[in-house]
Amino acid sequence: MDESINAADVWREVDYDIAWAPFDERFAFKANFHEREHPAIRLSDDCLVLDLGEVFAYDGPKFAAGEAAINASGLRAFVWLAEDEELTALDWQHPAYRYSPALQSLTAATAGVPVFPNGDYYAHMTQDLRWGTFGHPWQQTLTVWGVDLIETLGAELLTWLPRHPQSRA
Repeated sequence: MDESINAADVWREVDYDIAWAPFDERFAFKANFHEREHPAIRLSDDCLVLDLGEVFAYDGPKFAAGEAAINASGLRAFVWLAEDEELTALDWQHPAYRYSPALQSLTAATAGVPVFPNGDYYAHMTQDLRWGTFGHPWQQTLTVWGVDLIETLGAELLTWLPRHPQSRA
């Protein structure tokens, strides 16, 4: 780890409404913490939906290990695909960020927004929305979209997590 890099170097807060606008436009996001059946986003044909119930079913070390594995796998895929590109990270009703996955991988600082949806809706995406993730905490799902991310992160997670019935890819 590079001790000279800290979270403030990696995660830059951006205007919440501006950051959410492209995501809302493409996916018609509708927050509803009572909803358990229908996705909070409009799913396109390039969406793989993973069932995180296998992780949420446990407490303690099994839950922590599953959560950490998904966050680490997300960061690995983002670094490989994004290279020097910054991503947008959304955390519903909390600050939105632009960040460098490459710099995040070089620091021990905790990510500003995790991939695993432990308590809120979380999304990570390229500026042009060609690929990204959307975590739904109440439905216990992780949606991965875009061919490149499905072929990397999606394929890896499918080795130990089931495909959710809502999945299109």
